[in-house]
Amino acid sequence: MKVLVVGVNTRPIANSLKRANYYVCSVSYYAPEDLLADEIYYFINKDRHGKFSENYREELLTRKVNEIHEEFDYILIGSGVFERENSKVYDWDNVLGTEPKKIKELSYKPRIYRELKRLGYEVPEFRVAKNYKDLEKFLDEFNKAVVKPPSGSGGFIRKITSLDNLKNIKFPILIQELIEGKSFSANFINNIFICYNKQIIINGLYSGNRTPYPLNGEIWKKLLDIKEIFDIKGMWGVDFILKDNNVFILDINPRLLGTFETIEMASKTNLSRALINNLEVKPKSTVIKRIVFSKRRVRAKIKPCKFVFDIPKFGAIIEKGEPLATVIANRNLKSVIKKIYEWCI
Repeated sequence: MKVLVVGVNTRPIANSLKRANYYVCSVSYYAPEDLLADEIYYFINKDRHGKFSENYREELLTRKVNEIHEEFDYILIGSGVFERENSKVYDWDNVLGTEPKKIKELSYKPRIYRELKRLGYEVPEFRVAKNYKDLEKFLDEFNKAVVKPPSGSGGFIRKITSLDNLKNIKFPILIQELIEGKSFSANFINNIFICYNKQIIINGLYSGNRTPYPLNGEIWKKLLDIKEIFDIKGMWGVDFILKDNNVFILDINPRLLGTFETIEMASKTNLSRALINNLEVKPKSTVIKRIVFSKRRVRAKIKPCKFVFDIPKFGAIIEKGEPLATVIANRNLKSVIKKIYEWCI
């Protein structure tokens, strides 16, 4: 069986598919040295990564997939594609999971928040600011708020209490009341609940997760209706904040998740095989994932070693704030992260 995987970083899914003995094609932005696939198409300069926000062009990935998609039995869609208002949507009939058009629809937060609120779910109060005047007005209304792009999932979230130092904002932008609580996600394959995860957010950026995480067993049942309401298929998840036992939904992620690899490790199950065959997966042990970001402009010289993934080309120049590597383990994370920084000069 031939499977194509597309997304910003396909390594976790592609490697899982290879371990399950599928023929794998990867179409991605990043191309880490530990990516395993029979065909690899990537759109990053492996010697000089540059800034993701400046260099990433979703259309390069989706255009490539459109050229070759008929050669494959299945297409699996990860993060970073069909998540913008101006994303070009393709009608591929071999997608295993939610179709591109639906992913795009579910990525526009204002519309989804209104629908969720109408259905009785709790969401943070929000406004869409078209300029700095709007932003100032809505900030006065909320007092404390977060700003983020109106489309997309995950990514950068900035907390604000004033407009000081808030420059280079791209409008329109979503301004949302700040809910002081802990960030979690609930993950599913179709109607099958997998687990909860505690999200690791550092400086407003998704930086990893702990899988699984023990929460009230009834929360997922309330979230499961979202699948039928929005016609979601395959692997999907809901990001939410828990405050005083109230669940505030932040994002619906109708595609392969950032927790893919931690679920696979914690359950000791090949998740790609389970996804293709709609099998139940239950994590047993605890696994922690940390994305390690560069503290300054460095030349990465990360050596292959246990617990370290998404390794850049040896000697690649990585800019400040860009990802260096990913650490996934159940112990000794700090020492491994320290070693990564020591290897980058």
